[in-house]
Amino acid sequence: MFYPIAFAEMDFMCFNSSLGINQCFNRNGSNTTVACSRFEYFSNVFDSTVRKDFNLICGEEMYADFDLSIMLIAQCFSVTLGSFLMDAFGRKPVFNFAACVTAMCSIGYLFVPKIGLLLLLRFFDCFALNSLVSAGFLLMIEDLSLKYSVFATNSSSHMIGLGFSFCTLISYLFRNWKLYVFISMTIPAVVTAVSSLIMLDESPRWLLQKRNFKEFEIVINRIFNQNNKEVPKFLAEAIEKMKAEKVPKNDSLSVLALLNDKMSNVKFWKLCGTIKTTMWMSALALSWIATVVVYIGMQFGKELFGGIQIHVYFFINGIAEIPGAFLHLYMAKYWGRKPANIVSYCLCTLSLTICPFIPRDGYWIILIYVEAVITRIFITSAFTNIYMWSGEIMPTNFRGVGMGLGSLCGRIVGIFLPYVKSLSKMWSPLPALIFAWIAFSAGMSSFVLPETRNQISPDDIEEYQSFGTDHYRKLKQKRINVLKTSQFIQNETSA
Repeated sequence: MFYPIAFAEMDFMCFNSSLGINQCFNRNGSNTTVACSRFEYFSNVFDSTVRKDFNLICGEEMYADFDLSIMLIAQCFSVTLGSFLMDAFGRKPVFNFAACVTAMCSIGYLFVPKIGLLLLLRFFDCFALNSLVSAGFLLMIEDLSLKYSVFATNSSSHMIGLGFSFCTLISYLFRNWKLYVFISMTIPAVVTAVSSLIMLDESPRWLLQKRNFKEFEIVINRIFNQNNKEVPKFLAEAIEKMKAEKVPKNDSLSVLALLNDKMSNVKFWKLCGTIKTTMWMSALALSWIATVVVYIGMQFGKELFGGIQIHVYFFINGIAEIPGAFLHLYMAKYWGRKPANIVSYCLCTLSLTICPFIPRDGYWIILIYVEAVITRIFITSAFTNIYMWSGEIMPTNFRGVGMGLGSLCGRIVGIFLPYVKSLSKMWSPLPALIFAWIAFSAGMSSFVLPETRNQISPDDIEEYQSFGTDHYRKLKQKRINVLKTSQFIQNETSA
């Protein structure tokens, strides 16, 4: 919510001009047109925005559009580097570091003197924030059982929706962009950073994959203690057995050599090792593109849903996230991930196709708001679904990289969103129709993806490549029974 509020447009006029509002020129004493050197702004919606403080008007508007492109470029770096770091060093360190960077950047916004420094802070803030969200979703997927993962994922969408509405309310009550940033960004970022450093645990599944059995035991014991339960005997004995294994270590490795050693094990091209998995990755990438383009593109409320009032538009958009998340909860739980994806994108396509042709005056404006709510509901459902679905399809040791690659595709395409926005000057319905076409393509491509409802996620590349087949179910069941089988043999031998 930084771009549409902090960079909101304000009406302006040359100082002591008679040429009217939003004119960049004035007339001097000889009645010659000259460029304005001083402006006065009208506080009809906001008292202060970034455009006013840094005079981003009359040829300087490009800096405002740069903000959105910089956000998506930063996210491109985040989903590549951040994903590698999550798989190499763990979810917890990335989450904690990203939370601290976000907190520092949100404080820096309050004191930045130049627009260039503001955009630089935006780059680091968006880089860290995207890593924070990705690491958080991975922790939810890997820490929770199938019974609760759908509920937790949807609960996060409820929080996002409430956050949108809260930020809109703050921007309505406090019309100064710095005060808005302090209340809606700085305070939550600092609280998140402090609480994550104190309370957050590493993913047990990641620790097990990396053979860090000592830390795995600590986390497992803490989980069972917090739930007032004892660790099952067979699991405790299996942990002791794993800890007794000799795991090769080299403490003399430098930081650079350690990073190279860890990265060498993350061979993301294995995710496209077969024709089937290549089709999976392509379909997931298209879904990510549609999610990013439509979800972020809805910030262009004026270009997509002309005639709206900015505070009303973003408030109902935030509220619409809640029924969107509940809708996804029902569809994903009872229909499956694939039907949820297809239905969400197809209905989103229908809404985006109809809306541009609704008149922008009179009582028709009510229908425009209704269409905006419908679009938001279904893109929220698709957004929640693709995060969960792609995480369930990817194997544990490639999950961060796999989700990152899909998200990267969406961010790369999203960089061009400001140019899609400008197409409304050629033909006003064009941006919405482009978004509709992308959403429809994503919905149709979902038919090639495997259903993950009531399926245990793969842990390695072998399970991933056979996912959804009888061979996968037999292989997974065999591996799940290893610990119990080992305990049974040990009991029989001792007897």
